[in-house]
Amino acid sequence: MTAIQEEKVSKRSVENQPSETAMGAATLRALATLEEREEIRGQDYLAEIFLTEEHKSPLKDPAIREWVMKNRIAPGMYEFMIARTAFFDHVVEQALLENIPQIVFLGAGYDSRSYRFKDIIKDTRIFELDIQPTQQRKKELLYQASISIPDQLIFVSFNFKTDNIGGILNRAGFNRNQKTLFVWEGVTYYLSAEVIDDTLSVITSNSPAGSLICFDYASHSPDRLNDEGLKKMRGMMRSNYPGEPTQFGIKDGEIKSFLSSRGYNIIEHLNSTEMERKYLNFHDGSSEGKVPASFSLMLASISDHR
Repeated sequence: MTAIQEEKVSKRSVENQPSETAMGAATLRALATLEEREEIRGQDYLAEIFLTEEHKSPLKDPAIREWVMKNRIAPGMYEFMIARTAFFDHVVEQALLENIPQIVFLGAGYDSRSYRFKDIIKDTRIFELDIQPTQQRKKELLYQASISIPDQLIFVSFNFKTDNIGGILNRAGFNRNQKTLFVWEGVTYYLSAEVIDDTLSVITSNSPAGSLICFDYASHSPDRLNDEGLKKMRGMMRSNYPGEPTQFGIKDGEIKSFLSSRGYNIIEHLNSTEMERKYLNFHDGSSEGKVPASFSLMLASISDHR
């Protein structure tokens, strides 16, 4: 890569501009709200307010929307986003209904659950952590759309690469003695293995047993190295988001030992096939499509025996 190319990529990093991958995820969630098929229709009715005019255009014209779905979205990503959004929606909604003391969104992006679910927030304190450019844009757009911010919500500027999550949370008023749900959606792919380890370690050392973490991650297998769909998906990701390269993944079959050695117990783990069965099937037995085999969803708890 030349110096000029490196400079262009650097300018598109999350440190220098709002996250492009967060915009991509919000676009897919907004597209899903237009689904004619009720069984898989997306519920994130606020996703559209975070989009640029360019990203909103497919929402207004069915012909453009169809072209974008076929030509601009990596194979299986739309299906994965439908499943992922439904999975995280359920986890967060259930935690709020149970009045969990704290929820922490790690790399919140354009997550809208604090606003969509505001009517069921009771005493739960919510912390949205994200890097400054993305968080600032989000706050501005919420204000412009007249979306009220729940009193229980605290915005916390945070950079995974440079900040200590424990210190940042403590200064924001986080109580390490209270049960907490950590929501880590659409983030692990872009972090180094060292940052992943540090984050998981800080969570276990600053939370009581029984606290929860939900996240999605990429799994790797030699059998999938030559899969044409995955090759196309990786190529489109590199092309669309050069400032946010993917870094982290876990080998197939190793997630249980990976989490156990770091003080976590698995509560629910969904691979691509299980996501399709749970979130993408229609009443007539047909399916919306295939989720890329490299994606998985996880809900885990902090062990008593750390």
